[in-house]
Amino acid sequence: MKAIKKNHAVITADMVNSTRFSREETAAWLEELIALLREHKSFNWALKPEIYRGDSFQGVLKNPAEVMRVAVLARAVMRTHDINTDLRVAIGIGKIDPLTDRPGTSDGEAFRLSGHLADNIRKQKARIGIALPIPTEPLNASLDLLETLIENWTTAQSEVIAALLNHNNITQIAERLSISQSAVSQRIAASKWWAVENFLTTFPKHLALYTKR
Repeated sequence: MKAIKKNHAVITADMVNSTRFSREETAAWLEELIALLREHKSFNWALKPEIYRGDSFQGVLKNPAEVMRVAVLARAVMRTHDINTDLRVAIGIGKIDPLTDRPGTSDGEAFRLSGHLADNIRKQKARIGIALPIPTEPLNASLDLLETLIENWTTAQSEVIAALLNHNNITQIAERLSISQSAVSQRIAASKWWAVENFLTTFPKHLALYTKR
């Protein structure tokens, strides 16, 4: 009996406004982000993220349910550097064949979906997009709402969000940023973290409605 191939999530991301900064800056920011994502204990990578074309990266998750947390963390980290820094994140979810030791030599519907979306994501307002083999308009509509929160994060709020997604509590964040716990709480409230956290927690259930086939 032929084994059923599982869905994977391919993440293709590129920097927004990278030309406003020096190559040294963008390289350092991407390398820092890639190192964080590769070693993050919450993410189970089939292929760990790799930088390509200087201002982009690609990686493959074994569990698609983790992909939104990766996307939001990556954007939060990038937004800590400057008000104009950000990422476009094109997510393709589907089968992969073949899966090699490098994203550039792997193939399959998840890679094709992510690549096509990466080419067209500039046409949409949300900077996180998801493509599956079936239509996902309701899911992408929820990403439009998520975008209205993320696009308003300041660099200070992004620092706190990134720390929360790295499993730091308010006390740890205050010590790390050398600010008061009340200041941390204010940034959390201003970023509307409660709504983002709820979306990330329930995202696997939303995604399951499209991947049960």
